[in-house]
Amino acid sequence: MEFYIGAQFSREFTHEESRITHKLADELNLFFKDKDYGDRVKQVTIGVICVSKGFEPFFPIRPLKVMKKEPTITYELKLDFEIFKSSDETKRKEILCTEFLKATKEVLAGRTINGFDKEAFIKDLEDYFKET
Repeated sequence: MEFYIGAQFSREFTHEESRITHKLADELNLFFKDKDYGDRVKQVTIGVICVSKGFEPFFPIRPLKVMKKEPTITYELKLDFEIFKSSDETKRKEILCTEFLKATKEVLAGRTINGFDKEAFIKDLEDYFKET
């Protein structure tokens, strides 16, 4: 299983601050490297949005998309700008991980993706976040 986490951060964040999503993707990729949940989903692509109030209308959250030609699912989540911006690096990682898990559970709830062991994937994701 592979993870790609793209980010759309407001200009109030420095480049280094916005790299938190890349660091999380690297950590997830290490943990999930040899895990397999079926042939239908081999890659998870997530867009993380954290923009100031003035830009909110320009960044709506797109729903879960199950790619037909690739074994990939893609979805987005939005972080609360004020809370995230005012937090230190440790708290930001905690917020990102919490929202990541919450969004993943929400977008997969009630969805059946044939050839994908959703329950095992979510359990492993929960286990990973408990360790961090």
